Amino acid sequence: MKENESKSRYLILGMLAHTELTGYNIRKWIEAEYSRFWQAGFGQIYPILKVLVREGLAESADTDKAANGRGQKVYRITDKGLHALSDWLVEEPEVEKLRYEILLKISFGKHTRPEVLIKHLDDFIRRNETALAEITSIMEIMSKNPTLTESDHSYSRLTALCGKYHYAAMRDWALEARESILKEVETK
Repeated sequence: MKENESKSRYLILGMLAHTELTGYNIRKWIEAEYSRFWQAGFGQIYPILKVLVREGLAESADTDKAANGRGQKVYRITDKGLHALSDWLVEEPEVEKLRYEILLKISFGKHTRPEVLIKHLDDFIRRNETALAEITSIMEIMSKNPTLTESDHSYSRLTALCGKYHYAAMRDWALEARESILKEVETK
């Protein structure tokens, strides 16, 4: 199992610790909440679920047939899975790896025209502003949802808050980098 897949198993265990889920629901939840900071390919979900069941960390049950006439498997975490999740949570996290292609392009920017870099930065600014708006919206929805208790979303709110600060910082860096490049062009 690849390193990302081995860590993604804990993502899925953590989700199952919240509630029973189908593979489809896991996919949608990852897409909505985790995809901005954790890459788990959708082709990984079912193989990981099979491994979790085989190892006794999760169990599955067939549901009644849905409106489309097909049954679904619903997955739930086992006590053994809760222990594995708990053990993993106390481990020291790996050092985060920053990987932004735009930083490479800016670093080697003297080998291209300034307008190329400005376009890259403008696109990067827009992407970060979009992500920031989405995260802010999600945080507002979480805070206004009367069906969620504070314990249901307080930790999810903290990860969203990290995203909010991250995307704001990256946008601010790009704005400053853009300004710096434009000033350099003006002085030539």
